[in-house]
Amino acid sequence: MFHVLKSLFQVSAEPEEQISYQRAVAALMMEVVMADDTIDENEVQQVKRFLREATDLGDSVEEVYEEAKAGIAEANDFYQFTKVINETASVEQKIELVKGLWRVAFADGVVDAYEDHRIRRISELLFMPHSEFIQAKLAVKAELAS
Repeated sequence: MFHVLKSLFQVSAEPEEQISYQRAVAALMMEVVMADDTIDENEVQQVKRFLREATDLGDSVEEVYEEAKAGIAEANDFYQFTKVINETASVEQKIELVKGLWRVAFADGVVDAYEDHRIRRISELLFMPHSEFIQAKLAVKAELAS
């Protein structure tokens, strides 16, 4: 009996798969794309554009996009992705990421309340002040208006 209980509390000897910075960024982007339960082609293109410009993925953008799309359903929360970004990214990179999330949200012409909420939650987990969250949104809005 004691051995059965002990086995319940033992940690698996298999190390968890590490999430790369690029995959973490792709997963957060997909969270915004899927927030409103519709996948708009403009949002998809915005995600791929951001991945090409902001990461060193090169020709693997499609592969990482597909992995993120498939894996997002298995994710329990954003923390596993934001943790990787917090360990890797500078403040400037985090701001650019949040701007990228806003570009995805604005890509279909309508920012859904669920998209707004997801971006807000992600920015909180990236330890960004609320003012940075708002400034990123306004900067992207102004960028799209011009």
